[in-house]
Amino acid sequence: MATRTGGAWVVEALAAEGVRHVFGIPGVHNLAVYDALIGDGRMTHVLARHEQGAAFMADGYARASGEPGVVLVTTGSGATNALTPLVESYAGSIPVVLLMSDVATDLVGRDLGALHEVPNQIDCFKPVTRLAETVMDARAVPTAVAGAFDLLRAGRPGPVALSIPNDLLFAKFEASLPSSRAGRRPPCHPNEIAEAARLLARAERPLVIAGGGVVSADASAELVSVARRLDAPIITTVMGRGSIAETDPLWLGVLPNKRATETPLGEADVVLAVGCRFAHRSTKGLLLNLEFAPHQRLIHIDIDPTVFGRLFKPTVGIVGDAKDGLAHLSTALGTEPPRTAWGHAHLDALRTAASARYTPAVAEFMRTLRAAVPPDGIVVNDQTGVNYWMEWFFPVLAPRTFLYPVGSATLGYAVPAAIGAKFARPDRPVVAVVGDGGFMFSVNELATAVKYRLPIVFLVMNDERYGAIKWLQEKMFTGRWGETELANPDFPALARAFGAYGERVPSLAALPDAMAKAFRADGPTLLEFSLTVEPPWDL
Repeated sequence: MATRTGGAWVVEALAAEGVRHVFGIPGVHNLAVYDALIGDGRMTHVLARHEQGAAFMADGYARASGEPGVVLVTTGSGATNALTPLVESYAGSIPVVLLMSDVATDLVGRDLGALHEVPNQIDCFKPVTRLAETVMDARAVPTAVAGAFDLLRAGRPGPVALSIPNDLLFAKFEASLPSSRAGRRPPCHPNEIAEAARLLARAERPLVIAGGGVVSADASAELVSVARRLDAPIITTVMGRGSIAETDPLWLGVLPNKRATETPLGEADVVLAVGCRFAHRSTKGLLLNLEFAPHQRLIHIDIDPTVFGRLFKPTVGIVGDAKDGLAHLSTALGTEPPRTAWGHAHLDALRTAASARYTPAVAEFMRTLRAAVPPDGIVVNDQTGVNYWMEWFFPVLAPRTFLYPVGSATLGYAVPAAIGAKFARPDRPVVAVVGDGGFMFSVNELATAVKYRLPIVFLVMNDERYGAIKWLQEKMFTGRWGETELANPDFPALARAFGAYGERVPSLAALPDAMAKAFRADGPTLLEFSLTVEPPWDL
């Protein structure tokens, strides 16, 4: 037992979990936490310019590192500013721990107009978190923080939100930390693995769908082992990209890319889906409309049993860790040669299928960008015309190197998420690809990149409009459009005003040299580039 302020107990609990970075902004109610952080030496605090930016940084940090991202914000508007990023983290199953102060314990829920008060603040976060609770007992502060990390170790990743009244943060009290770190991913049941192996061994056209659960479980090697044993093509979800290098002949395409995936999905007799929740956006969206025929068998491995049957009822549903399940499945399949009837020339043709709107100029941009970014470099996407094509066609070579806000499809993600990714992996090049509209959503965080001298490349694709929205208006309303034209600043000059480097790239041929120079810089670089892009959707 020891006596510390509640704020100091928060810091002790984070240090005990091995947290190295915390993203946030101080406010009057959380200053006791900041007092404990200052000079602590065990972790680095990253000062953001907006709480939304801080939480997106934590999301990018978690995606790039595999460790939970931690956000520290103050009461009321400081807390609710972090809500939008948690929508994305929840949809993407990204482990983020949000620690917020609250009004004093005797004021919680009373709606008396206290400073920064949001009545029952924690209720705002319950729909988009794995757990959201207010800590009302001082001695429970360190165990509540530890419990958040236990939960993330044990089940489906996602955000956790803890609200701590400010009087508990400032008060001194006796408490203790848990003696050991609890929580682990559950193993898969051997009987279900045996049944899955039996179905797959008899399959003539087995197919694998790899989701984000493969990445979060670090199960890439086990995934590839099973697919090679079966000679089965692998389709990845957007969150599962990088679970197999997309130069591998087994990789077929990204799930929502109908032109590459619809035919083999219909031809498969057994489908093995791992760490994939079959999100509506990807399976019932603007292109793919996925259905399984009665004769097809679906084997679904996921750590979260609630995903089974939401859209597709599995023949065999296996609850557990993807790494454990795939490892045991590989063993159960043995070493018999595959009996696949897939025509690989047929699959190879599908892999490159694209609509006419995937122009040679856009394809050349993909090739040029891929060549300019080292294989282990991290590419962070926002939502703009070229990002929609990158979602399917930018070659991803390793896990945790392609960050994409697929769940919420939010603008403003890339700039702060790239900052978080660079703190997570300072040894790797990081580039954020963002449209002019999305860049202005979070341009303020360029100041954060400057403050910490982060050599991130911000590639701003400038078409002077919300281009995808204009395209949709014209398609949906017989050519009518409006309220999409933007009045933009001089982006390179704006970057220089922040203290970053900035230049306009005159041609695609000049992009590789500009990026190589930016990766070697002693701070962030903004590169402005123009490219005419139409989105890939079919209406």
